[in-house]
Amino acid sequence: MAFSIDADIRPPGHGGRRAVIADADRMQRQVLAGHLSARGFQVSQTEHPLEALTIIGAEAPAVALLPLGREGDDGDRAAALAAMLFPQTRILLTGRDLPNAPFPVLPNPVDLSALDRWLDEATA
Repeated sequence: MAFSIDADIRPPGHGGRRAVIADADRMQRQVLAGHLSARGFQVSQTEHPLEALTIIGAEAPAVALLPLGREGDDGDRAAALAAMLFPQTRILLTGRDLPNAPFPVLPNPVDLSALDRWLDEATA
């Protein structure tokens, strides 16, 4: 059995100050989108983490915020795939803090000052 992934991978910097937010909680998405917009990002949103992969491939954002409920869920899988397919996009997980997570995790509700510190490091 063969396995393949067709992905539109673009060079770093293509998407500029763009961000993608995936979260089933509409209020959480709105708060994060408003905060990122105020910081100069163009923001795309989706409820589903795996749909975020399509947006990341099309827009090549600088950052993607993906939800993490538990290890091995759609958010965890989307983060791993995004890191492999789109290395120019920095990944931040929001939700449950897992020890030894391969990506930074901010617990919900997201502390916006902690998000700012992460954004400063990620986009420096």
